[in-house]
Amino acid sequence: MNVKKTLFIALFFIFSVSVVAVSCYKDEPTQQASDLVKQYALADDAAKSKVLQDFDKLARENPENANVIRSYTSLLSSKGEYAKALAYLEPVSRANTDPSLLLQECMLKDRIGKKDKACYQRVIVDSESKHLENMDYLLALYFTDDPKFPAQKQRLQQENPTLSRDFALFDQDKHSLLMSLYP
Repeated sequence: MNVKKTLFIALFFIFSVSVVAVSCYKDEPTQQASDLVKQYALADDAAKSKVLQDFDKLARENPENANVIRSYTSLLSSKGEYAKALAYLEPVSRANTDPSLLLQECMLKDRIGKKDKACYQRVIVDSESKHLENMDYLLALYFTDDPKFPAQKQRLQQENPTLSRDFALFDQDKHSLLMSLYP
């Protein structure tokens, strides 16, 4: 397993642990998804297949649950199953106005060679309408070559100096950045 995939899985494990620390799940399927992420992170290669089957079943039974779909599509993406992840994610991101979910969809499209600039534009519009000027917003600006990108990047860097490593992502060209997020 390469380092990027291991890091990706570790980040999801940390996410799961932080959700457990809150000990308040929105619903039972979200709890199950969190448990499956933990199982996947700790499983050997033989057991990972079974966990993914269970996750697939959970996602098919809960196609409208953004938490389940986000977790499952992230695991699929870590395995390089971008088209399958996109198939699960598109219906949820259409029904949900979460710019973060939509950004994941845009980047998956981009990763499989179907760049959709309008998708990134929707992320920008949704983010601005909700006053969410964060890393997702900045990524959408970056991938669309929006002229607001340099000023927004500078402003966010000044407001969040502890995230300086995150801003180093933008030192890469778009293709390299996309490949680092979706190897």
